[in-house]
Amino acid sequence: MEAGWVRRMKQLRERYLFSLFLSWFAKPFQRFCSGAASQIKSKVRRNSVSVRLPNGSHMKVARDAGIWLASLLFWDGLDGYEKETSRTLRFFFSRADTFVDVGANYGLYSILGALWNPKLLVVAFEPLSAIYRGLKKNVAINGLEARVACENLALADYSGPAMLYLPKSEGKDAESTGTLSSSSWQVRHQSPQMEVEALRFDDYESSHPMKVDLIKIDVEDFEASVLAGMRRVILRDRPFIICEVLPRVNEHKNQSTFEIIQSLGYCAYWITPSGYIRVNGFDFQRSSTDFLLSPVSAPAEVVTDLEVFWQIYKTVQQGKVDAVSASA
Repeated sequence: MEAGWVRRMKQLRERYLFSLFLSWFAKPFQRFCSGAASQIKSKVRRNSVSVRLPNGSHMKVARDAGIWLASLLFWDGLDGYEKETSRTLRFFFSRADTFVDVGANYGLYSILGALWNPKLLVVAFEPLSAIYRGLKKNVAINGLEARVACENLALADYSGPAMLYLPKSEGKDAESTGTLSSSSWQVRHQSPQMEVEALRFDDYESSHPMKVDLIKIDVEDFEASVLAGMRRVILRDRPFIICEVLPRVNEHKNQSTFEIIQSLGYCAYWITPSGYIRVNGFDFQRSSTDFLLSPVSAPAEVVTDLEVFWQIYKTVQQGKVDAVSASA
């Protein structure tokens, strides 16, 4: 039974004058605590971490292999970075057999995918050697070398040497906003350049055969070139694609990216806290930058449940199988 003094306090806190006094006193304290917590998370870094996933696995970040990543996981867990995007990928991780991570960085999604689904095969592309070494360390510390293939390559619409424009880094982490785009802000700011090896994914897949179910692209305004270099595989396998598209409303408006998405027969959906919103272009002001590029279109303009896409996709795939069987 609830103690009498507890019951009286609950009644007292809702009385008009007392509630005015209590809330007036508590609000500055609440603001201080909230601000202090925010400052602690932004200023105090964690170098290496291990976090428990819902399926019981432990996701580890090695020492000096992505301090920003270890810090995010330590303070906020899986939802500390790109909450809606992460949840979208986790949905497809459970249903995919092969995941291609383009711009893998230190391996957040490559490692998460492999731990989330113990049967998932991952190919992670990271062109910057300093980050690539950290990616390899994180894959190794999680015991995933057999299922996560790491490639020190940039993907593009051509194969050969390429110039990576990379802003100077601060601290131990290498800067992760490098790009191959010659019209980028990195070029305008005269960022240092370094030569890397670029490859069309279609060429890579020719020597490493696979059926691709899921792709993530995060390449700092170079996604149109990456998609063009994957055209054959995308048209063949029809994977779901999670793609970062940065706002460029005062520049090229991401027109080339949208054109190639249309040419592939895909629909673009903006990933938001309210759901997945179908868009007819990327030239609008926005805070979130990630999009679901879907091989199927849903009837509604706003989709709140990814299962809608999945069921339509399975129906389409089943239809293809039936058609092949009928013609055999």
